[in-house]
Amino acid sequence: RQTNGVLVDGTDYPRFWSGIVLFSMIFFIASYASGIGNVPWQQGELFALDVRGIGTSLSTTMCWAANLFIGSTYLSLMDKITPSGAFGFYAGLCLLGWLFCLFCLPETAGLGLEEVQLVFRHGFGIRESERLRREKRAIRRGERSAVDDRSASTSGEKA
Repeated sequence: RQTNGVLVDGTDYPRFWSGIVLFSMIFFIASYASGIGNVPWQQGELFALDVRGIGTSLSTTMCWAANLFIGSTYLSLMDKITPSGAFGFYAGLCLLGWLFCLFCLPETAGLGLEEVQLVFRHGFGIRESERLRREKRAIRRGERSAVDDRSASTSGEKA
């Protein structure tokens, strides 16, 4: 049957908002796919070679389990606690996950694979990660100071 662009019979809505909703969905999908959406599939690089297979398997299983949980509870949650309540519930879960990552996982930016393995050798390794990153920053600052000193001495010789 033809709908002639009408989503709900007897409802008048501006077509402008349809375009906004469509654009927003496309923008979200593009941002998610090029941003955080690929993290569960690239996390295998953080695992040591001897545990990479099982680590990647468990991580992928958790990703799909979360998808299954959301897919299987969404409609019943919307029915029981309204759409706003369902989104609020999922937002709360996201907040808890974010807080866990913020306070319980070490920052590994700027660390090599071997250093990341050192960080996770004994538990979560937050203090170890901070120590290694401080040391690397100090080394970089020292190298910059040495380069600056060399360039200052060579420019003084030319003058």
